[in-house]
Amino acid sequence: MEPVDPPPKKYELKPREFERLNPKGSAGKSTEHDVFAILQQNRTVEPRDGKDLVEIREVKSRRKRDYWLLLVPSTGSLAAVAWFGRANPYVLVAACSGIVLVWIGLTWIMWVVMDDY
Repeated sequence: MEPVDPPPKKYELKPREFERLNPKGSAGKSTEHDVFAILQQNRTVEPRDGKDLVEIREVKSRRKRDYWLLLVPSTGSLAAVAWFGRANPYVLVAACSGIVLVWIGLTWIMWVVMDDY
C-alpha cells in the first residue's frame, strides 16, 4: 500500500493594511498633505527670515592638487625601482608596467569616477 500524500499547501499574501489619508469620494483637497501648499507656505515665510538669499561662491577644486600629490611619489618610487633594478629584466618590466598602471588607474579614478570636490 502506497502512502497518501498530503494535499499541497496554498500560499497567499495577507491582505494589505494601510491608512487612507484621503478617503474615497472626498471632493476637497487636504491642505495638510498638499506638497504645493506647503511649498507656497515656505516661500512666503522665507523672505521674512532672510533665507531666500543664496550666496554663490566659487569653490576651488582640490582634485588637481591631490592627483599630482598621489601621482608624483608613486611614479617616482616605481621609477627608482626600475632604475636600481635595471639589471634584472623582470624587475624592470614590472616597475615600468606598474608606472603605466598607476598613471592609467589614477587618472581614471580621479577624472572619471570621482566627482569634483
